[in-house]
Amino acid sequence: MSNPCGMTKANILRQTEVNGILIYLGTGVNPVNSPTQFFVAWGNTIKNGLIHTFNREEPNEGCLWFIDEDEAETKFSALEKALKENL
Repeated sequence: MSNPCGMTKANILRQTEVNGILIYLGTGVNPVNSPTQFFVAWGNTIKNGLIHTFNREEPNEGCLWFIDEDEAETKFSALEKALKENL
């Protein structure tokens, strides 16, 4: 399978589902926002194991890239909490 422009392989470290929305914490190689390597994604953003290499933030779907793993984990937890509060 080829890698479409603007996509990179998503290595999922953690995932959860809240209120029907999948949330992912993972790593990847992001040539667009280099040297970022960690991402938090939600919704249907990961397709065939690939994820967009650019930040996109919408209520039901998005992806944010981070340099720092702790910052990505903090965003993952905050997103999980926010979705639980909106049940």
